[in-house]
Amino acid sequence: MVDKIVILHPESFAIVKTKYVPTTEFFALVKCDEEITAVIPEKELTKLDNVIECEKGFRLLTFDMTLPFDTVGFISRISSALANAKIPILVFSSYSTDHILVRENYVEIAVDVLEDLGFVVRGRHEI
Repeated sequence: MVDKIVILHPESFAIVKTKYVPTTEFFALVKCDEEITAVIPEKELTKLDNVIECEKGFRLLTFDMTLPFDTVGFISRISSALANAKIPILVFSSYSTDHILVRENYVEIAVDVLEDLGFVVRGRHEI
């Protein structure tokens, strides 16, 4: 049986729209046409130039497990459970796992929902 571990990262993240790739620490980058969306730790915001828009106050939850590429419905089950609890999320998938960003004011409820789904959440004490 696969361990169902979720890591709640301790820092707060911001989602930033800019025209340039940040030279700061970042979690994710998405380039679309002339704009770049970056997910960065909030502490890095003061190092950025040319910010077009910014949304702060997100926490990152990482599903600490390797998911085969042919896995079906994993994020659907999680996003459905969180949607039923009225929790908006932003999903990022990487090479072999998934991550979600949740606004700070929803983190505690989101962790409860994930635990109800059978996940062990590491870093819960950081709420």
